[in-house]
Amino acid sequence: MIFGLDFGTTNSLVALVQGDRVIHFLDGNEPHPSVVWYRSGDATVVGRIAKENLGSRQSGVIGDFVRSPKFNLGKGHPVYVAGRNLAASDVVSEILAFLRNDVMREERGLKDISFERAVVTIPVTMHGPARQELREAAHKAGLRIHQFVHEPLAALYGHLRAHPDFRRRIAELENKVALVFDWGGGTLDLTLCKFMRGSLVQIANRGDTDVGGDRFDEAIADWVRERHRRQHSLQSGREDTELAKARLIEQCELAKKQLSIQNSTFIFVRDFIQRSSPEHTLQVAITADDLSTISDRLVTQGLENIDKLLSSAGYDQRSIAFCLATGGMCRVPFIQRRLQEKFGFDRVEAPEHAEWLIADGAAWIAHDGLPLELAKPFELYHADNTYVPILHDKRRLPIENVQESPVSLQVYCVDPRDGLAKLQFARPTWPGRTSPSDPRQIYTTQTLKVDPNAPPFVERIMLDITIDHNLVVSVRARSGEDDKLTEVHDLEFGLHLGPASNAGSSDRAGGGSSSNDPLPTASNQTIGAVRIRSNVLLQSHEINGGYRWDLVPGDIVEQYSPRYWPIVLNARQIGEKMYYVPCALCHQGIYEIMLRGCSEPRCPESRRSHPTTQSARH
Repeated sequence: MIFGLDFGTTNSLVALVQGDRVIHFLDGNEPHPSVVWYRSGDATVVGRIAKENLGSRQSGVIGDFVRSPKFNLGKGHPVYVAGRNLAASDVVSEILAFLRNDVMREERGLKDISFERAVVTIPVTMHGPARQELREAAHKAGLRIHQFVHEPLAALYGHLRAHPDFRRRIAELENKVALVFDWGGGTLDLTLCKFMRGSLVQIANRGDTDVGGDRFDEAIADWVRERHRRQHSLQSGREDTELAKARLIEQCELAKKQLSIQNSTFIFVRDFIQRSSPEHTLQVAITADDLSTISDRLVTQGLENIDKLLSSAGYDQRSIAFCLATGGMCRVPFIQRRLQEKFGFDRVEAPEHAEWLIADGAAWIAHDGLPLELAKPFELYHADNTYVPILHDKRRLPIENVQESPVSLQVYCVDPRDGLAKLQFARPTWPGRTSPSDPRQIYTTQTLKVDPNAPPFVERIMLDITIDHNLVVSVRARSGEDDKLTEVHDLEFGLHLGPASNAGSSDRAGGGSSSNDPLPTASNQTIGAVRIRSNVLLQSHEINGGYRWDLVPGDIVEQYSPRYWPIVLNARQIGEKMYYVPCALCHQGIYEIMLRGCSEPRCPESRRSHPTTQSARH
């Protein structure tokens, strides 16, 4: 049995599919807070009790507390808390072990079911080292991570899977784009996702940590303090204890939730001020309209991220098939209304218990056995200025403890003069757009020592490429002079949904775009940027058993020209030869002649202004 686990920044939730429904393992009616309290006496408290005793809403280490320890994963440094240096995986393991023990409590009634494996959701921005540490933390807690899934993909699948005829619904969305609007307690995360060729892939994402739900609680608390001051004509209404602050924030969070289903409520904190007078108790009425006014600036700032994301990805609002509103903040009615004003009532889908949707998706992905696959091809920049796929898109990615055989390739160095082979690995910026003119995003550039005295095509480089269950690509490159291992941690992946009814004649890799899908206009080409000159060639790109001499720089190609196969230089090679090979008569390069002229009497005067006409003589 494989569970779904939403290990969240603010809260965490475990879910399991049994039959045709999802079971949630809640703390009362809420997920478990992602807070660890290292209480004196070596006792460790996790979850609701730890949160209730925490007097701050900031993330990280606060005294003996760690809030949102997920942020510490992959940072490469320990967490100093309660006088101890702890590995980030040790802190995270406390939460995972707490969740596991909570699921296995006898009163949960799970007979003959052990919580040992899970599909675990992660943020889009969680890189390889953080994923590796999260897997270590799970192992310390007695859990095995079956596979990772990005949170927006899980939320979107969880939402669609609840549809009565979800297969038909997915088929209807082929080649369409959805916006996942995930507004939680810590961050607002926006992700554009596309349904293509039976898969769900991410196009672009944007996050904003300045408008998380905790900021709303703080704004409400400030408003409440000011009302309390006015009620009692206080010059200073500062509460005296950290515990009072914590109780106020807790009550503001509760009021925010209550105002999503009712028009008014009270915020009540006993002993808010340490005085024997009426003002020691805080009791302030707050309405839904008050909450809307208090939150207006934060909501506007959050919604502005939508326009910024769409603009950066080359889409507009009309391109979005629907907007899925998820996360705890999307329970607030006026946020839903603002989204409906932007996209229209029919295109905003805000399911009940939206904050549980990521856990639902993880549980359904585990139940349905959906695999991850490569969203975009993993490419090598070729000496002919093209990108050659080494690992193709839609390649299935490994699950827990699966070690795939490496993809092994041979490449040749076409210009070894500087003693370095340049290996650049990239991916297309947009899924399904792999033509040479489409923009790319660079994963990494690897340089490898080669023999500088070797002719072109002689220095052979061996490449071994593997992907592990943490979705980290390892590239080992070996030449006669060098051996290097490089890791790529920001691999982009998608979720395989099964065959689509109208999958893809118009959206296959390299085949152009759908007529319903606008062409993105963003580019990764920066004015003034220096572009690498690739000098490697795949063995498979030989022509009829002969080498691609048209890719060798023109200033060295003729000295290695086969005796019985004279090479005809192309325009680029002619230009390179003239620029870099000195004149046999005056021993100057073309740049020097154009700059200073030529005093050699046998050198034709016309070379000063028309050098290309004299290439044969020089």
